[in-house]
Amino acid sequence: MAEAGRKKEEKKTEEQSQELYGEDPFDADQLRASWNLFAEQKKQEGRDVEYAILTQDFYLKEKYTIVLQLTNTVKINILDRFRSDLITYLKTELNNRHIQIETELLEEEKAYRPYTNKEKFEYLATKKPILKDLQERLGLDPDL
Repeated sequence: MAEAGRKKEEKKTEEQSQELYGEDPFDADQLRASWNLFAEQKKQEGRDVEYAILTQDFYLKEKYTIVLQLTNTVKINILDRFRSDLITYLKTELNNRHIQIETELLEEEKAYRPYTNKEKFEYLATKKPILKDLQERLGLDPDL
């Protein structure tokens, strides 16, 4: 019985919070401006990790869904700590109660890292072909 009463209260609270915000349309530029203001607030508060997450790429999907592109699950966990604050801020600034935030996990590109002397030389030779010419003229062995 107490649980039914609690559910009614939660529903009332949710309806009241929905009434606080309007349904004003917004575009990507307005969203980006409000997003950057929130990020700057976090930076000034000394919350550098949150600021770093807020500087990641995002895009607007459909009308009101913001998709934040993150590269690992740790960043998603950190976002979850302040997600409600971000959503509330954006709903207030943009006066739109339909705003939602989703995350998209991106695969990080692994950079090629040469290890042996030969691999290092081949890598540099692709960037500067003159190195191959010098190697042949001077009779150098890149394995040494």
